[in-house]
Amino acid sequence: MEVCEQNEAWVETDGDYVFSHTKIILRNGDQYFYATSTQRYQSIADVNLIDLKPIPIPTSKIWPEFPKHFTRAPEPLPGNCYVKRPSLLYYGDTVASTELGDLTLHEAEVCEILRASPHPNIAEYLGCVVERGRIKGLCFLKYDMTLSQRVAQARPFSAGSFLQYIKEGIQHLHSLDLIHCDLNPNNILMRGEIPAIGDFDSCRRRGEKLGLKAGTIDWTREEFKFALPENDQYGLSKIQEFLIREARKQN
Repeated sequence: MEVCEQNEAWVETDGDYVFSHTKIILRNGDQYFYATSTQRYQSIADVNLIDLKPIPIPTSKIWPEFPKHFTRAPEPLPGNCYVKRPSLLYYGDTVASTELGDLTLHEAEVCEILRASPHPNIAEYLGCVVERGRIKGLCFLKYDMTLSQRVAQARPFSAGSFLQYIKEGIQHLHSLDLIHCDLNPNNILMRGEIPAIGDFDSCRRRGEKLGLKAGTIDWTREEFKFALPENDQYGLSKIQEFLIREARKQN
């Protein structure tokens, strides 16, 4: 059994963050496991397997079977692409994290719709990365940075222009009866000065009940229970506030 990766978890206590535990991902052949430890490690080489109690991660919960009518990503993968893969480090932390395969399959279904109706302000989807009949990741065109990263640069930007592009992307989604449900600056990707909406694992058809992943704290509202246009309008209003605030900092 080998250690694949590790990550420290911290919790807030009395206004300060303190170490909670280390999450460790292990592999034995094609089978993956997770374990937790109260120890901190400088590197994965320091992890002592004897001290761990590995818990199996069901393959079907992480990598769904590839539907034959879905699009396969180019082989070999192009150099200008980004592959979104489920993170095993979060498996078991929440209900949604134990159903990563369902989230991946759902996002792939949305992306297939968007691939059939492309738009310059929607992230370009290239297909599923498939290994042994299972979806190991979703392949997208690689963008320069996120909107958050762009506004953090010491370069002027046009908040009005960015907002208009994002609005056009939202309008296109809504014309397909899709509601994004998770608009925030980290889900807006930049190609030059042109924003494109990405990250569709929260996206639902208009009127559907929200799924396991339903937005980002501080960028959505708890009372949103169904996928409706007002969800995205609220997200857009928060992005507008964010852009205006960041633009003022540069003046």
